[in-house]
Amino acid sequence: MAIPAVGGPYVWAFVAFSSVLHFFEQYLEFRQLQKNRETAVPEEFRGVVEEAKFLESQAYQKDKRVFGFVKDWVSFIYDKVQLFLITPLLWHYAVGVFGEEAEYSCTLFWLFLLQWVEKPISIPFSLYSNFVVEEKHGFNKMTVKLFITDLIKSEILTYIFGGLLVPMLIWIVRYFGAGFYLYLWGFVQFLIMAFMWIYPNFIQPLFNEFRQLQDASLKEKIEALAAEVSFPLTKLFEIDGSKRSGHSNAYFFGFWKYKRIVLYDTLLHLKHDDILAILCHELGHWKFGHTLMNLVISSAHTFVLFWLFDLVMYSEVSTQMIKQFGYGETNAVMVSLMLFMLLVSPTEQLLSLLMTMLSRRNEFQADSFAAKMGRSDALQSGLFQIHEENKGDLNPDPWYSWYHFSHPPLVERLRALKALEEETAKKAT
Repeated sequence: MAIPAVGGPYVWAFVAFSSVLHFFEQYLEFRQLQKNRETAVPEEFRGVVEEAKFLESQAYQKDKRVFGFVKDWVSFIYDKVQLFLITPLLWHYAVGVFGEEAEYSCTLFWLFLLQWVEKPISIPFSLYSNFVVEEKHGFNKMTVKLFITDLIKSEILTYIFGGLLVPMLIWIVRYFGAGFYLYLWGFVQFLIMAFMWIYPNFIQPLFNEFRQLQDASLKEKIEALAAEVSFPLTKLFEIDGSKRSGHSNAYFFGFWKYKRIVLYDTLLHLKHDDILAILCHELGHWKFGHTLMNLVISSAHTFVLFWLFDLVMYSEVSTQMIKQFGYGETNAVMVSLMLFMLLVSPTEQLLSLLMTMLSRRNEFQADSFAAKMGRSDALQSGLFQIHEENKGDLNPDPWYSWYHFSHPPLVERLRALKALEEETAKKAT
C-alpha cells in the first residue's frame, strides 16, 4: 500500500525539536547515572544514612537508569518509524476498509490498530521493569497472572472509554464547525470532573481492594487531625498496594464536603506520628488549594489548546500538516488533532517544566504546613524512612533534579524543614 511522501517544514521542525530534546534528556540521564555510580555517602547524610543502605539505593537507581537508557533509545527510534510509516499506513488501511466518508469507523479502527502496534515494545519493557529491575531490588509483588489480568482490564477500559469519547469529540468538532473549541472545552471539563468521581469509585476498585482502615487507634488519630484542620473527612480507607509493589503512598480524593483519605498498606508499618505527619503534609496541599490551583491551570491550558486547534482545524495549516506527515487529502479530526499536538510540543514541554517548578514550590509549602502544626520532626522521620525503604535517589544531580523532579530531593526538604525550625525558635526567643 503506497503512502504519500512524508516531508516538509512541519515534519522537519518536529524532528529537529524532538531530537534535540531527546539528546538533552539523555545528557541529563548520563549526569544522573554518574551520580548513581558514586560510593561515598553525601555529606548531608553522613552519620544519618548507613553506607550499606546508601549503596543499595545507588544500585537500584543505577539499574533503573541503565534500563531507562535502553528503553528511551529504542522508543525514540521506534516512535519515529511509527510516526512516519506505521501510523499513516494504518490510517490508509482503515480508509481502504471503511471508506473516507466513514470517519467514525475509520478513526476507531485506526486507534484500535495503533493500540496493538505499540504492544510489542511496551509489554516487554513493562515485564522487564517489573520482573527484573523491581524484582531484583525487592519491590515487585506482582505475579505474571496479575500482570496479564491488569493488562486485559486496562485494554477493555480503553476500548470502552475510547469507543464512547472519541466519536463524541469528532461529533462536536463537525457539528459546531469553526468555534467548536468552546463546546469541546466544556465537554472535556465535564469529563474531568466526572472522571474524578468515576476513577476512585469504579475503576481503581477493579485493580485494588479498598477497605476501612483496620487500625482503630490510627483511625481515631487521623479523624482528630482532620477535625483539627477542618478537613471534611467522610471515609478512611486502606488499599492493598502490596500485591503489586513494595512502594508506599497516601492520597485523598472527593468533592467539597465529601473527602476520603486512602493509605497504602505498605505505609501502615510506620509509627503513627510519622503517618500523621505525612498526612498533615497532604492536608497542607488541600489547605493551600493546590489541587484547585492545578485544576484551574489545567482548565485554562485545555482552553488555549482547543482555541488554537480551532484556528488550525479548518485552515490551510491543517491541510499542509496532514499532507506533510503522509496522510494525503484527509481532513479527519483525530488525525489533525494528533499532528497539532505534535507540533505544539515545544510549548507543552516548557509548560511541563513550569508545572514541575510549581509542584516543587507546592511541596515545600505543604511541608511548611506540617511543620507549623508541630509535626516537623515526625515528617522528617517519615520522609526519611519512606525514602530509605523505597531506595529513593539520595544523590541527585542538580540539573537532573531541576528538570525532572516534581518533588524536591529529600536533602532539600529536610534542609527547608530545619530552617523553619530555626526560624520558629528565633521568633520564640
